[in-house]
Amino acid sequence: MRPPFVGFRRPLSVSAAALAIAFVPALSAQTGVAPAPTRTPVVRSPGNADWAHSIAVARDRAAKEKKLVFIEIDDRECGNCQRMDALLYPAFDFEALLVGMVPVKVRLDSFEGKTTAHRYEITEAPSILVVTPEGRLVFIMQGFQTAPAFYQHIHHDLNAYRAFEKKIDAQDVTKLPAAEALETGRQLFLARDSRTALPRLERVGKAPDATAAMREEALELTATAELDLGQAAASRQTIEKLMAATKDPDRRERAELFRAQIPLSEDKPAEALALFQAFQKAHPDSKYANGVNAMIRKLQEPSSK
Repeated sequence: MRPPFVGFRRPLSVSAAALAIAFVPALSAQTGVAPAPTRTPVVRSPGNADWAHSIAVARDRAAKEKKLVFIEIDDRECGNCQRMDALLYPAFDFEALLVGMVPVKVRLDSFEGKTTAHRYEITEAPSILVVTPEGRLVFIMQGFQTAPAFYQHIHHDLNAYRAFEKKIDAQDVTKLPAAEALETGRQLFLARDSRTALPRLERVGKAPDATAAMREEALELTATAELDLGQAAASRQTIEKLMAATKDPDRRERAELFRAQIPLSEDKPAEALALFQAFQKAHPDSKYANGVNAMIRKLQEPSSK
């Protein structure tokens, strides 16, 4: 079971992160263009906290004010959401916490709620996220927690994030040793900051002290980060480079599956289907067979063609 608090260190393994997208069509293809944000009820706590009406507005304000974004995701008829609101929002400790943040509340079934839940793997309400204006994950909580547990963990993760941010800001990426470039690139990638992760992952391939295993892991993460940034052609080139270089059978299978899902981001389901079917034929006993079979069935549905 996922721990309720993970801060900016998400519990997803690197290989799983690079592969997970292989079984999910690109978000842009699923949702299309975002509708104009609707005004939601503003939550008020004692003091001066000014709750934004949408995540987009909160991120814009946070960027201008050099703050973080506090996001609560709730749901209709969610008893634990009401319990959490009653415990947290009347407390002045909560007001103090928000001094460096722009807060916003969204419904899980709203457009912003769905896209945010997809990006950060939110599966339940209430959930709380703290992110940078650019979307880098600082703190995540899923499910209801007591007020003392909430404050203990959020302050711990905020302190850990500030130390991490200071380290990132001080780095000269062009001179990083391979191990440091890979580690910080991995952490940024898992925190959903592909843009900042990418130059560090690319540095691994240029660092003279990089091992073959480091370079392969960096290529796997680079391809995923590039696709996350909408760079499908670059992502395909990177993953094919990995496929040609690796001698690790499991890494090669993951790479083949990742290449198979790239056409989904380009709205080419027929091409993706052909690649998944080729994988199915080449690797009938793969440990990823169940996921591949499910994807093939999904792509063969009339609505997917």
